[in-house]
Amino acid sequence: MKNIYSIFLLTAVLLTVTACNKDEETNTDTQLIAGLSYFPVDSGIVRFYDVDSIYWDEFTGLNDTISYELKEVIAANFIDDQGRPAQRIERFKKDSTGTWVIHRVWSMVRTNFRAEVLEENTRFIKTVFPTVTATTWNGNAYNTNGDQTYEITAVDIPASSNGLSFNKTLHVLEENDPANFIYDYQQLEKYADGIGAYYKFKSYIVFDTQPPYLDTISGYVYTEKLNDYILP
Repeated sequence: MKNIYSIFLLTAVLLTVTACNKDEETNTDTQLIAGLSYFPVDSGIVRFYDVDSIYWDEFTGLNDTISYELKEVIAANFIDDQGRPAQRIERFKKDSTGTWVIHRVWSMVRTNFRAEVLEENTRFIKTVFPTVTATTWNGNAYNTNGDQTYEITAVDIPASSNGLSFNKTLHVLEENDPANFIYDYQQLEKYADGIGAYYKFKSYIVFDTQPPYLDTISGYVYTEKLNDYILP
């Protein structure tokens, strides 16, 4: 009788552990894990952005500045190919007639440990949880772009951008190769609590390799700033 009870107890423990491990990746209780609310997963969230893209190349003489409005919608929830809850993100550009035209379709997965975004079939780890200042990770761990160290530089601080104010924000430095005699490369993203990304910046500038190394010969600067949002 004692052996039967022991077997029953062991089975119950194993089932409990298995259930916990299975739920580990998908539990999204914001009261338990710090930072999850910077990546909301609710269908119907809409974010509007002002986008500026600047490119120049002294060799070819090309100079191009493009500004447009972008709308990003969490359109639907689904289960990804790994059996995880995921979100379909539709991105629209406003054309010259004022019509929103589909531009890109991304997807996002938020687990207990990280937020992954699939952009043009390339998966990035945008942050890790819990969100703690000075935490670092390889943002390209799930793609073939080569290692790239991401770092949380600020957590839960108030911030303002493009006329909007936020009580709590998360800042992630995705790349920061300081200026040298060849190039300067910077990339960062900022997130607002309960809203999502409110600021994105990418800059890649190549310098003249001849003394005095002051002129830039080519470059690309991209900014994406939230100007409005709708929460369901």
